[in-house]
Amino acid sequence: MSDRERCRAAKVPDERGFATKGEPARDMVRRCLAAGLPAAWVTADEAYGQDWNFRRL
Repeated sequence: MSDRERCRAAKVPDERGFATKGEPARDMVRRCLAAGLPAAWVTADEAYGQDWNFRRL
């Protein structure tokens, strides 16, 4: 089974490309902030803590 077949089986859209673990996390935090979610801080595990771009949001 190819990766694309696995993605389709998992209902991942064909236009969704590869993303590192931090990229979707940054997108989620940005969307929450843009929607006005009242958050003063966000917690993250060591994988996100090593991501300078995530820590700078």
